Amino acid sequence: MRQPLANLGFDYIRFRFGLRTALAACLSLIIAWALGLEHPQWSAMTVWAVSQPTRGLLLEKGAYRALGTLIGTLFGIILVVSADHQILPVAIGLTLWVALCVYIGNLIHGLVSYGTILAGYSASMVALLTRSPDALLPLGIDRLLTVFVGVMMALIVGWLFTYKRAEQSLINQMRRETIISLENVAQSISKQDKTLLNFDDRLSKLAQIEAQLLEHGTGSPAAHESARLVRKVINSQLEWLAHVYFQPIERNQEVSEHLLDAANLLRQNARRTDILNALKEAAIGIEQSQLRVAFNEFVDACDERLSFRDSGRAASSTRRSLSLLHRDWIGAREASIRTIVIMGLISLLWWYTEWFQVAFLLLGASIMLTLFSTTDNPAKTMKTVFVGQCAGALLSVIMHAAVWPYLNTTGAMVASLIPIMFIAALPLSHHRTINGSMDFVLVFLLLMQPVVPYSFDLFNSFSIALAVVLAPIIAMLGYKLLYPTNLARREHALSIAIADELDAHSRAPLSASRQRRYRARFYHRLFKLIQIADKTHASYQSVINWLHRYQQIMVSHERSMDKNLPR
Repeated sequence: MRQPLANLGFDYIRFRFGLRTALAACLSLIIAWALGLEHPQWSAMTVWAVSQPTRGLLLEKGAYRALGTLIGTLFGIILVVSADHQILPVAIGLTLWVALCVYIGNLIHGLVSYGTILAGYSASMVALLTRSPDALLPLGIDRLLTVFVGVMMALIVGWLFTYKRAEQSLINQMRRETIISLENVAQSISKQDKTLLNFDDRLSKLAQIEAQLLEHGTGSPAAHESARLVRKVINSQLEWLAHVYFQPIERNQEVSEHLLDAANLLRQNARRTDILNALKEAAIGIEQSQLRVAFNEFVDACDERLSFRDSGRAASSTRRSLSLLHRDWIGAREASIRTIVIMGLISLLWWYTEWFQVAFLLLGASIMLTLFSTTDNPAKTMKTVFVGQCAGALLSVIMHAAVWPYLNTTGAMVASLIPIMFIAALPLSHHRTINGSMDFVLVFLLLMQPVVPYSFDLFNSFSIALAVVLAPIIAMLGYKLLYPTNLARREHALSIAIADELDAHSRAPLSASRQRRYRARFYHRLFKLIQIADKTHASYQSVINWLHRYQQIMVSHERSMDKNLPR
């Protein structure tokens, strides 16, 4: 089956994932309806939103979605009650809340960011979809319960069909790349040829590992610890590779042989003590003091990682330190200002016209301006989102007009959605339609509210669908006109942050512990620059220049400290 699907342009793995997700969505839809929840389609939306290919990511994303929904729902209820259901206070309060959430969400990383952003637009769903004061609390409870049903069903089905070995792929990749780094350095030292180091390739491969760390470190405290140790290994590996690259190479056959021994032992997944002994023998033979210090830090990082591999705990001889990561203060500020401007204008339109359709536009804008603000190029993303949403909205209008008028129960209406769930697995797995497929199914479900007795109103159905699909267009204009966001702008912001940090380091030397923490942030920023360069097919020259300048500053500090030592 794999090859026939591939011939038609379908990805077999994604097709299986789509079918698995469709099954979970259908089950959650049926359970939510059986429980008497008013919006059972929201539970199916939750399944599509949280389903992931690995267990850890699925578990943690589901947890953060539930937490974000709880916080957002509570805020939405409090906001509507405090504003006494008046349009302008509700809209202004919601705008400020969403702007705050998008600001924080752009500062932090991973699924914590996802949960924060979701808290923003979850408040929108409660505050903007309430038609009467009496329905506010039931709507909030309905929102929470449908999300919890969806999360639980996604976890159960996902856990049954997800391969556990998928969690180990990053560890295997890190081991392979570490082996290659050891072998490249061994050849460079043996033959006094820096080109054998293949430095650009090492930068790219380490950056690829770093890009997967947030996903790898999900699901359990052990996963978080594993990600921390992997980050420490790749940071220290970059440190000593840079020393080899920038310093004159001295031929040392003994060190080369020990490095090759360590590489072979790693390839065999040998005992921790054997691998460490080979690495320590290599460290003893290194004559350059700065390179030896950097390599010893790499050995310590490997010691921690290997100890964790064998016992689930880091080596007791190593001290745990808190690593700093890059925070995009500029991007966060710009995203929050953009959100305030766009949502503020829509809020004024809603207040002036009092059209309930504008509330759906405001809801869509709150999602588009938050959820996609952290992507590389949000304006470009909005194009595929718009196409997917148009398809979903069109299908919902067709269902409203041609199917639902002939159904007399909510159970029949819910059952009519089930075939669409499985059909959605097709665009989700095809290379031409994959980008907008999730938006297709989410918007379709958003607009399919089962209610009896049902009567089709063309204007009502079409106007709401139009309001929803206009949101990505308005968001795209915002992303293009208000602080345009793309890879070039993100690269510029990273360069500014690196330059400011290096200037600060050059003026005021740091203690050893603080230097380790800030070095982790510097390398995190460098890896992000490398990832951007890979996406834009640019050279790594700017990265190498920043790395060289950093090493010069560190060498200068070490020399000044040596001069200040008592004689």
